Amino acid sequence: MCGEHRRIALRIAVAIVGGTAGVAAFAQSSIDAYTLTGVPVTKHVQSIRDLRYRDIVSQRYDFSCGSAALATLLKYGYGIDIPEPEMIRRMMAFSTPEVVVRNGFSMLDMKKFVETLGLRGRGFRVGIDALYHLQIPVLVLMNLDGYEHFVIVKHAENGRIFIADPALGNRILPEQDFSKTWNGLVFAVLGKPFREDSPLLQNNESLALKLRDQALDTSAAAIPFVEFGLIKADLF
Repeated sequence: MCGEHRRIALRIAVAIVGGTAGVAAFAQSSIDAYTLTGVPVTKHVQSIRDLRYRDIVSQRYDFSCGSAALATLLKYGYGIDIPEPEMIRRMMAFSTPEVVVRNGFSMLDMKKFVETLGLRGRGFRVGIDALYHLQIPVLVLMNLDGYEHFVIVKHAENGRIFIADPALGNRILPEQDFSKTWNGLVFAVLGKPFREDSPLLQNNESLALKLRDQALDTSAAAIPFVEFGLIKADLF
């Protein structure tokens, strides 16, 4: 980030802490079918962007991936809805605007914040295999060409990692590509049951893999699924 951009981002962060940041809203669209069919029917539609960012709190600033990812996990996993500007303001109690604009929020900042909600934040160092046995989604830190970026790993299956990315939306990465950018740490929020109907646990499948599995069903037995949680030593 250049000096001028950093100064602008710092002013934004200070404004958020002071409570002056506005809250943006996603526009909702609808089609009035009356002019097409003569029947009074209105159909609500979603844009491609809305679908890509479905069930994700989008980050508004280049330094706020951590707060947006945590806001996503709290909202859709535990029913705790905190808008991102409010999340940034409250998490700033554990850091400073200068540090956050330069480095973003840390896992330690997240741990301290979730404790104010009566939850526990725990960091684990795990191997890639552990992602295939997750019982709840977790936050991970990826290094994208020198830029550290928090995302949520929702699920892993058949060499694919399913991600909720506050900057790029819902996406699927090949395990090999994901491994090149991940530092082996995960951050889990614990302390109350994760919503069984959470959208972060739903629809985590690749259409291509689903079609392949359907083809394999006619010639081979299904691969057994074994469920495990995080079993490595607690880091925090």
